[in-house]
Amino acid sequence: MKYGELMAGLRRGSPGHLYLLAGEESYFIEKAKERLLQCFFPDGYQKDDIQVLEEGASLSEIMEAVETVPFFLDKNVIIVRAAGLFKDKKAEGDEKNGGKSGGAEGRFFELLKNLPEFSYVIFELHGKPDKRKKIYKAISSAGQVMEAEPVRAGNIGDWLQGRLQELNKEMDRQAYEYFVGAISSMQTVNLSFLSKELEKLALFMGPEQRKISREHLLQVFSDVPEISSFAMLNAIGDRNTAKALQLFRRQLDNGVYFVLIVGMLARQVRLWWLAQELQSRGVRGRALATHLGQPPFIAEKTGREAGSFPPGILQKALLALSDADYGLKTGQSDIVELEAVIISLGNREECALQ
Repeated sequence: MKYGELMAGLRRGSPGHLYLLAGEESYFIEKAKERLLQCFFPDGYQKDDIQVLEEGASLSEIMEAVETVPFFLDKNVIIVRAAGLFKDKKAEGDEKNGGKSGGAEGRFFELLKNLPEFSYVIFELHGKPDKRKKIYKAISSAGQVMEAEPVRAGNIGDWLQGRLQELNKEMDRQAYEYFVGAISSMQTVNLSFLSKELEKLALFMGPEQRKISREHLLQVFSDVPEISSFAMLNAIGDRNTAKALQLFRRQLDNGVYFVLIVGMLARQVRLWWLAQELQSRGVRGRALATHLGQPPFIAEKTGREAGSFPPGILQKALLALSDADYGLKTGQSDIVELEAVIISLGNREECALQ
């Protein structure tokens, strides 16, 4: 199940006794774990109320923790940080004290099927689980598995809607499109970071203002490197070279490392180039979304911008970016070469690349 399905299930009824929280999006794993602990301890809990078994715990250690009757509480809550159990072959067995791994493994799987009434177990795996593993099959059969998929621009809508509801805010259409566009320009999406930025935005607006506009986003997010870079790319797409250069220099003044700027520029140029190629083969408008890995309205915009570049200029811009990146890293050139690429792209002219 996905994060949203797990949370919805917990709202509808009592929690189960066995969970695997796995996947590449740590934000969802932490939020799901926090919600489960709140369900296990509705009156609140202390750190000492939870047993945490760190990476490398043996099957015997896990079984002992699960079977131990609690003295001061009415339940045993155990968190197993379990990457090794899913990735390390040796961790599946328990060869301590000369015992055979198969015997310990068999007892362990039987215990998962018949957990004591007082025990609640959360296996935590930051990464993709191997679904071929016996332990994965055992947990998915006896308990519940949540897979936290990484969030991208195309599937961020559900998370964003939920977070805005928590903050008692909503975005108008222009703000939403700008936000998703900025996310689409990021190499990776850090939900913890975005969550904190939205909290800051909510504080900035105050409780009396509920609707977030594009101007609100620009005011609060303008100094975030990825957002500032997105604004620069937007200016290039709109042929506003002066604004693009201004935003480029502001990023440098704010301490943004040029490598980040080069990376985002190169990624966008590749997208424009790919959109040009696709449109030459008849793939247009929202149909570009699947090929570009962007939401339909973003892909449509990328296609319009791509069509405004003369043939060959994007290929030359990529080569110029590569040369500028190498030259800056080795001290053989300066920031003027990057500015020349921005000017060329903004003006749709090759002269600055000569």
